[in-house]
Amino acid sequence: MEKRYQTKTPEQRQQELQENYEKLLTGVKKAAASPEYYKRYLDFASKFPKRSVRNQMLVYMQKPDAQLVAGLKTWNKFGRQVNKGSKAIKVVAPITNKENEIDPKTNNVVEKNVIKGYKMVNVFDVNDTKGVPLPQHPLVPESVKESEFAEKTFHATLDKLREELPIELDKTFTHDIKGYYSPLEHKIVINANKDITNQYATLLHEYSHSIFYNETGRYHFNADKTKDLQAESVAYLTAKSVGMETEDYSFKYIKEWAGDLDGEMLLAYQEDIQKESAKLIRKIEQVIFERNIFFDVPSVLQTNTTSLQEGEQPLTLLQYGETFAIAKGRFIESSLNSLDEVKGLGVSFTQKETAESAFELMKGHIPLQHVEQVSESKGKVQIYKRTLYDPLQQVEKDMYFVGVASFTNVKAISSLTQDKTIAEAELAKLVSKGIGMGEHQKMEKDLAMRDLDGDGLTDLQEKRNGTNPINRDTDGDGIPDNIDTNSRKRGIEQPELDLSL
Repeated sequence: MEKRYQTKTPEQRQQELQENYEKLLTGVKKAAASPEYYKRYLDFASKFPKRSVRNQMLVYMQKPDAQLVAGLKTWNKFGRQVNKGSKAIKVVAPITNKENEIDPKTNNVVEKNVIKGYKMVNVFDVNDTKGVPLPQHPLVPESVKESEFAEKTFHATLDKLREELPIELDKTFTHDIKGYYSPLEHKIVINANKDITNQYATLLHEYSHSIFYNETGRYHFNADKTKDLQAESVAYLTAKSVGMETEDYSFKYIKEWAGDLDGEMLLAYQEDIQKESAKLIRKIEQVIFERNIFFDVPSVLQTNTTSLQEGEQPLTLLQYGETFAIAKGRFIESSLNSLDEVKGLGVSFTQKETAESAFELMKGHIPLQHVEQVSESKGKVQIYKRTLYDPLQQVEKDMYFVGVASFTNVKAISSLTQDKTIAEAELAKLVSKGIGMGEHQKMEKDLAMRDLDGDGLTDLQEKRNGTNPINRDTDGDGIPDNIDTNSRKRGIEQPELDLSL
């Protein structure tokens, strides 16, 4: 029986938004009902510090163990597919239209995306997906010791925040106080007799108070209890996000504070917390990036595989302080305990650009948008061209390889070469062995069992029809593809879509 898909009316969308807004308020009230629950929510929010508090809370209520969420198209763009049967997480997304406006500075007509409303959309956690390993570029690796983090970033962060208000390091403290913020003078004083880790934690704490207690700031008229809670929360979220100790923070008064507030007011206060903590985290990340600060801990930057020709070994780009290494094959975590051990896993580099360039040459899965098909062979096995930058010679080079395309990436069969004739010879050898037909049949079998957009047509049917397998209404005429007799884009010849294994 064919599935019938109908687009939601504006009224249905509004009702769905309202229902989820009520769930959101319930979640905020629940978070404020006990210090333990509130702290657990902040721990979760620290993993998504720059996502809106509304979506933070919606994700938390539906999947408290979520690690990284994105929509289906985004996962596909990264070469990953959502596992069959995975439950979607509903979040709020804006509805935008492109409109022409006059730029007041130049008087030129410019095109801008204007928000016209909001809708609920589906996202999925990374643990519910499979496919090409994700690139990772952590500015602060999880395993960095807080003492090392403080030693390498404290003074640079201090310089950054001193652009906004005076911050004094005072060695004349005779009592055990860690520091304070003076609203009258709008300045921070830190006890410089404490160790640097303690000073950094105090800096985050007192800077957070300066945001909410500033006599001329936007939060000046909030009640003191509210400002205390917000400042503590911002300091906690920021410290947690950069791996600093968070055991000293207490929210034991939150239940009493929240008792007199309705859900909408609690949500407004949480939105302020999220916004201010995200701004502070960006400032710290900016310092790390601008000062080119590295940490002496092992960190995985990217994972992939080698080409099929090389046996598809796991391929890992590692960083240890200022050294970069490419490891081929599997290794145990204890192999990353020292710089010498990291270097022993494979070839090592002192320049990140050179290491990344070498890693790109060895990758076995390459995003589809990064390659160009340059052959017209029968079947799925083709020659592809990649243009890569060589940091040593400071030039771009065209590289060729034999691969099989999926909907999101190309699986490399051969290694990259600058000589196209070598790739052509490799292609001829593979085609003569019938490898192309095997890959093609395997692909079609998989496509015949999948319906990514849930419109009642399998991905194989959509491939043959020329419709989009991740869009229920390819031509945007309001009629879903499974009942539209002419669902291609009107007047546009749509190329055949390659779909994934």
